[in-house]
Amino acid sequence: MPNAHKIFVNTLLLTAASLVMRGVGLAFQLYLAGRIGAAPLGVYSLMMTVYTMFVTLGSGGIRFAVTRLTAAALASGGSVRRTVFSALAYALGTGLFACAALFFAAPLAGERWIGSPSVTPALRLLAASLPFISVTSVLGGYFTGVERVVRSVSVNILEQLSRIAVAVTLLGRSSGGVGGVCSALAAAAVFGEAMSCLCHGALFAIDIRRLPRGRRQGGYGRRMISTAMPIAVSAYMRTGLSSLGHILIPRGLRASGASFESAFAAYGVIHGMVFPALLFPSALLTALAELIIPRLTAAQSEGRERGVSYMTTRVIKIGFLFSVCVAGIMFFFGGGIGLAAYKSAEAGRFMRVFAPLVPVMYCDMVTDGCLKGLGQHMQAMYINIAEATLNVLLLWLLVPRLAVLGYGISIYVCESFNLALSFGRLLKVTRVDVSLGELIKTPLAAAVAGLLISAAGLGLVCSAAAMAAAYTLLLCFFGVVAGGDVAWFKGVLRGHGQVAEHGRAEI
Repeated sequence: MPNAHKIFVNTLLLTAASLVMRGVGLAFQLYLAGRIGAAPLGVYSLMMTVYTMFVTLGSGGIRFAVTRLTAAALASGGSVRRTVFSALAYALGTGLFACAALFFAAPLAGERWIGSPSVTPALRLLAASLPFISVTSVLGGYFTGVERVVRSVSVNILEQLSRIAVAVTLLGRSSGGVGGVCSALAAAAVFGEAMSCLCHGALFAIDIRRLPRGRRQGGYGRRMISTAMPIAVSAYMRTGLSSLGHILIPRGLRASGASFESAFAAYGVIHGMVFPALLFPSALLTALAELIIPRLTAAQSEGRERGVSYMTTRVIKIGFLFSVCVAGIMFFFGGGIGLAAYKSAEAGRFMRVFAPLVPVMYCDMVTDGCLKGLGQHMQAMYINIAEATLNVLLLWLLVPRLAVLGYGISIYVCESFNLALSFGRLLKVTRVDVSLGELIKTPLAAAVAGLLISAAGLGLVCSAAAMAAAYTLLLCFFGVVAGGDVAWFKGVLRGHGQVAEHGRAEI
């Protein structure tokens, strides 16, 4: 299958699966918000932020390293089996270490970091999931590296559905209170991760048989550690700083005069309601960013510089056009979305406040994927660490003085800072064709479409669909989407995406 068509098909598959998972996850967030309330949702969100720090400790850098090393082994005729087995040994070690670390740190984390000792049993339950996550990261990286993502995605969907089913069942039998709710959700998470690991393992055992053994090259463990460890160390720093930032938010809100309840309620609204909704459509770009890594790696290894440039430009443009459309819908109809989804006018207001940030966040996702595919993963990590450091500093300074306004300023400054540095780095390693006219015309098209459709008084779903259609037509009218783009897209659909002889490349 030609390159562009294969990426297009895989992107559609990953996007469809990701939309299903995010849709189910968002529905579950809606259920939780109504079932437990904003303040307990805030405590649960902060607990999961602390948990994420230990997930990173157990699996940081593993998935990317396996994806890259597997793709390289396939391209060079090396042994994929030995690559994966060395990664599994590494992942088991780091996963067990992270499990022990969270188990013994749970009392301190619950009392001092989260401010709610009742979540200690839940954190100890979550510790049991960490070895499973580490192993699953290896197997998920393998399936991405060999471009057989359907298997991994199918398991992920099954895992999420079963996890939510168990969570709903346990919540119905929960003793109530923040501790009981968090313990029920933690037990469901452990069940889901264990099932996902076992299913991934079974699929891997079947799939690996189709691959040739490849030639033995030696040094598999060394290559795994040298690829994963620098990313992991950087990820530890970034996640630690990010978790510290999240811990500072409710503390800063309380220092500004808010009560424990209102501080965690505000945190729960923004992180448990608003950002899941804003990031829900990013499934398309998340899939594209993950799939582009092995393609860019292969093109760079083969010295196809023009192909790399063309591929990167296409992906960045897709990300920008899509994100501006999402931002427009969230800005013009965020109030209605907040009321319809969460029955919360406050969530709707925050959705409109953070809507202009959507293009920044989405484009940063795509840029990070391109940097990783071009071997710039360490530089991307350094940028993320710098952003996390700046975030902690701003939260510490602004939130106690400006409350939620200070938090909003911190998010805007840090996300913009990250994108500026990441895109600047991308421009140093490859050429990206950026049109100033398109940068102006694209948000203009979204603004015109939003104003016209919002004045029509249609229903929420019809308004969003009509705005997307009007936005697309205006892009064509303004020349942002031209005949060459349409011809390229048709070629992708028909499976004719190839690298041209004279350097003009398709994805």
